[in-house]
Amino acid sequence: MQRMWSRKGTLVAAFVLLAVTLAACKPGDPARSTGAYPIDIFQEMHYNQSYKAGEPPRLLPPEGSVPVSGGYIPALSKAESADLTSPYALDRQTLERGALLYRQNCSMCHGLTAAGGGTVGEKFEDYIGISPPAFGSERIGALTPGEAYSSISRGFGFMPRFEGLLSEEDRWALVALIEATAAERSAALEAINGLDEPERTLRLLELRDASG
Repeated sequence: MQRMWSRKGTLVAAFVLLAVTLAACKPGDPARSTGAYPIDIFQEMHYNQSYKAGEPPRLLPPEGSVPVSGGYIPALSKAESADLTSPYALDRQTLERGALLYRQNCSMCHGLTAAGGGTVGEKFEDYIGISPPAFGSERIGALTPGEAYSSISRGFGFMPRFEGLLSEEDRWALVALIEATAAERSAALEAINGLDEPERTLRLLELRDASG
Protein backbone atom coordinates (compact mmCIF):
# COMPACT_ATOMS: atom_id res chain seq x y z
CA MET A 1 0.00 0.00 0.00
CA GLN A 2 2.81 2.41 0.91
CA ARG A 3 4.56 1.63 -2.41
CA MET A 4 1.31 2.35 -4.34
CA TRP A 5 0.88 5.76 -2.67
CA SER A 6 4.51 6.51 -3.31
CA ARG A 7 3.97 5.85 -7.03
CA LYS A 8 0.83 8.04 -7.05
CA GLY A 9 2.71 10.80 -5.26
CA THR A 10 5.46 10.65 -7.87
CA LEU A 11 2.93 10.97 -10.71
CA VAL A 12 1.16 13.89 -9.02
CA ALA A 13 4.47 15.66 -8.48
CA ALA A 14 5.41 15.10 -12.13
CA PHE A 15 2.11 16.59 -13.35
CA VAL A 16 2.47 19.59 -11.02
CA LEU A 17 6.01 20.18 -12.28
CA LEU A 18 4.84 19.94 -15.90
CA ALA A 19 2.00 22.43 -15.24
CA VAL A 20 4.40 24.90 -13.59
CA THR A 21 6.84 24.55 -16.48
CA LEU A 22 4.12 25.20 -19.08
CA ALA A 23 2.86 28.21 -17.13
CA ALA A 24 6.37 29.63 -16.92
CA CYS A 25 6.81 29.28 -20.68
CA LYS A 26 3.42 30.56 -21.78
CA PRO A 27 3.70 31.88 -25.34
CA GLY A 28 3.34 35.62 -25.61
CA ASP A 29 4.38 36.35 -22.02
CA PRO A 30 6.94 39.15 -22.56
CA ALA A 31 8.69 38.33 -19.29
CA ARG A 32 9.45 34.74 -20.20
CA SER A 33 8.68 33.94 -23.81
CA THR A 34 9.31 35.15 -27.34
CA GLY A 35 5.91 33.80 -28.32
CA ALA A 36 7.51 32.08 -31.31
CA TYR A 37 7.43 28.56 -29.91
CA PRO A 38 4.86 26.54 -27.92
CA ILE A 39 7.43 26.11 -25.14
CA ASP A 40 10.62 28.16 -24.81
CA ILE A 41 13.37 25.93 -23.46
CA PHE A 42 15.51 28.99 -22.83
CA GLN A 43 14.58 32.64 -23.14
CA GLU A 44 16.37 35.09 -25.37
CA MET A 45 18.32 37.83 -23.65
CA HIS A 46 16.37 40.72 -25.16
CA TYR A 47 13.12 39.39 -23.65
CA ASN A 48 14.54 39.65 -20.15
CA GLN A 49 12.94 42.38 -18.01
CA SER A 50 16.27 43.64 -16.69
CA TYR A 51 17.49 44.03 -20.29
CA LYS A 52 14.32 45.88 -21.30
CA ALA A 53 14.70 48.27 -18.39
CA GLY A 54 17.98 49.49 -19.90
CA GLU A 55 16.45 50.41 -23.26
CA PRO A 56 15.93 54.11 -23.97
CA PRO A 57 12.37 55.32 -24.56
CA ARG A 58 11.25 55.17 -28.18
CA LEU A 59 10.10 58.59 -29.34
CA LEU A 60 7.84 58.99 -32.34
CA PRO A 61 8.88 61.49 -35.03
CA PRO A 62 7.05 64.85 -34.98
CA GLU A 63 3.76 64.87 -36.82
CA GLY A 64 4.16 65.89 -40.45
CA SER A 65 7.92 65.34 -40.47
CA VAL A 66 9.58 64.11 -43.67
CA PRO A 67 12.34 61.44 -43.70
CA VAL A 68 15.70 62.57 -45.06
CA SER A 69 16.99 59.03 -45.45
CA GLY A 70 15.04 55.82 -45.77
CA GLY A 71 11.28 55.70 -45.54
CA TYR A 72 9.12 57.43 -48.12
CA ILE A 73 7.01 60.53 -48.63
CA PRO A 74 3.35 59.51 -49.01
CA ALA A 75 2.05 59.94 -52.55
CA LEU A 76 -0.73 62.37 -53.40
CA SER A 77 -4.27 61.20 -54.12
CA LYS A 78 -5.27 60.23 -57.65
CA ALA A 79 -7.04 63.56 -58.18
CA GLU A 80 -4.06 65.54 -56.90
CA SER A 81 -1.65 63.51 -59.06
CA ALA A 82 -3.57 63.82 -62.34
CA ASP A 83 -1.09 66.27 -63.92
CA LEU A 84 2.10 64.64 -62.65
CA THR A 85 4.62 63.27 -65.15
CA SER A 86 7.62 61.05 -64.58
CA PRO A 87 10.81 62.88 -63.55
CA TYR A 88 12.82 59.97 -64.97
CA ALA A 89 13.85 59.24 -68.53
CA LEU A 90 11.44 56.89 -70.28
CA ASP A 91 14.11 54.92 -72.11
CA ARG A 92 14.71 51.24 -72.84
CA GLN A 93 16.31 50.65 -69.41
CA THR A 94 13.33 52.18 -67.63
CA LEU A 95 10.98 49.92 -69.58
CA GLU A 96 13.11 46.88 -68.76
CA ARG A 97 13.13 47.87 -65.09
CA GLY A 98 9.36 48.22 -65.17
CA ALA A 99 9.02 44.76 -66.74
CA LEU A 100 11.23 43.19 -64.06
CA LEU A 101 9.29 44.90 -61.29
CA TYR A 102 6.01 43.89 -62.92
CA ARG A 103 7.00 40.22 -63.02
CA GLN A 104 7.98 40.34 -59.35
CA ASN A 105 5.06 42.35 -57.97
CA CYS A 106 2.14 42.41 -60.41
CA SER A 107 2.11 39.35 -62.66
CA MET A 108 0.38 37.08 -60.13
CA CYS A 109 -2.75 39.22 -60.51
CA HIS A 110 -2.45 40.87 -63.93
CA GLY A 111 -0.85 37.91 -65.76
CA LEU A 112 2.64 37.26 -67.11
CA THR A 113 1.99 39.32 -70.23
CA ALA A 114 -0.07 42.05 -68.48
CA ALA A 115 -3.13 40.83 -70.36
CA GLY A 116 -4.93 39.63 -67.22
CA GLY A 117 -5.48 36.07 -66.10
CA GLY A 118 -2.84 35.85 -63.37
CA THR A 119 -3.09 32.95 -60.91
CA VAL A 120 -4.25 35.17 -58.03
CA GLY A 121 -6.40 37.22 -60.39
CA GLU A 122 -8.30 34.09 -61.42
CA LYS A 123 -9.05 33.38 -57.74
CA PHE A 124 -10.50 36.87 -57.40
CA GLU A 125 -12.69 36.17 -60.41
CA ASP A 126 -13.82 32.81 -59.01
CA TYR A 127 -14.65 33.97 -55.48
CA ILE A 128 -15.69 37.62 -55.71
CA GLY A 129 -16.31 38.17 -59.40
CA ILE A 130 -13.58 40.80 -59.78
CA SER A 131 -10.77 40.38 -62.27
CA PRO A 132 -7.62 42.58 -62.20
CA PRO A 133 -7.62 44.49 -65.51
CA ALA A 134 -5.11 44.09 -68.32
CA PHE A 135 -2.61 46.90 -68.74
CA GLY A 136 -3.96 47.57 -72.23
CA SER A 137 -7.56 47.75 -71.04
CA GLU A 138 -9.72 50.84 -71.38
CA ARG A 139 -9.87 51.16 -67.59
CA ILE A 140 -6.11 51.44 -67.14
CA GLY A 141 -5.56 53.22 -70.45
CA ALA A 142 -7.82 56.06 -69.26
CA LEU A 143 -5.45 56.88 -66.37
CA THR A 144 -2.98 59.72 -66.73
CA PRO A 145 0.63 58.86 -65.77
CA GLY A 146 0.13 60.70 -62.47
CA GLU A 147 -3.08 58.84 -61.70
CA ALA A 148 -1.41 55.51 -62.47
CA TYR A 149 1.51 56.45 -60.21
CA SER A 150 -0.88 57.37 -57.38
CA SER A 151 -2.84 54.11 -57.78
CA ILE A 152 0.35 52.04 -57.63
CA SER A 153 1.63 54.01 -54.65
CA ARG A 154 -1.54 54.20 -52.56
CA GLY A 155 -3.22 51.01 -53.71
CA PHE A 156 -6.65 50.69 -55.25
CA GLY A 157 -9.44 48.28 -54.39
CA PHE A 158 -7.79 44.95 -53.56
CA MET A 159 -4.40 46.10 -54.89
CA PRO A 160 -1.98 46.80 -52.02
CA ARG A 161 -0.01 50.01 -51.47
CA PHE A 162 3.45 49.86 -52.99
CA GLU A 163 4.87 53.18 -51.76
CA GLY A 164 6.40 51.46 -48.74
CA LEU A 165 7.77 48.58 -50.81
CA LEU A 166 9.10 50.18 -53.99
CA SER A 167 11.09 53.36 -54.48
CA GLU A 168 9.66 56.35 -56.33
CA GLU A 169 11.77 55.48 -59.39
CA ASP A 170 10.58 51.86 -59.30
CA ARG A 171 6.96 52.99 -59.27
CA TRP A 172 7.50 55.35 -62.19
CA ALA A 173 9.15 52.46 -64.06
CA LEU A 174 5.91 50.51 -63.66
CA VAL A 175 4.03 53.54 -65.01
CA ALA A 176 6.37 53.49 -68.02
CA LEU A 177 5.29 49.91 -68.67
CA ILE A 178 1.65 51.02 -68.60
CA GLU A 179 2.34 53.97 -70.91
CA ALA A 180 4.30 51.86 -73.42
CA THR A 181 2.65 50.66 -76.61
CA ALA A 182 1.25 47.14 -76.62
CA ALA A 183 4.15 45.97 -78.78
CA GLU A 184 6.79 47.58 -76.53
CA ARG A 185 5.19 46.17 -73.38
CA SER A 186 4.88 42.70 -74.87
CA ALA A 187 8.52 42.67 -76.04
CA ALA A 188 9.82 43.89 -72.66
CA LEU A 189 7.86 41.28 -70.70
CA GLU A 190 8.69 38.48 -73.11
CA ALA A 191 12.41 39.23 -72.73
CA ILE A 192 12.43 39.06 -68.93
CA ASN A 193 9.96 36.15 -68.67
CA GLY A 194 12.61 34.05 -70.42
CA LEU A 195 15.01 34.58 -67.49
CA ASP A 196 15.02 32.56 -64.28
CA GLU A 197 14.46 34.29 -60.95
CA PRO A 198 18.14 34.80 -59.94
CA GLU A 199 18.85 36.34 -63.35
CA ARG A 200 15.88 38.68 -63.05
CA THR A 201 16.88 39.73 -59.53
CA LEU A 202 20.48 40.41 -60.55
CA ARG A 203 19.39 42.43 -63.58
CA LEU A 204 17.02 44.55 -61.48
CA LEU A 205 19.80 45.27 -58.99
CA GLU A 206 22.09 46.29 -61.86
CA LEU A 207 19.49 48.70 -63.25
CA ARG A 208 18.86 50.22 -59.84
CA ASP A 209 22.58 50.63 -59.26
CA ALA A 210 23.10 52.22 -62.69
CA SER A 211 20.41 54.84 -61.98
CA GLY A 212 22.15 55.83 -58.77
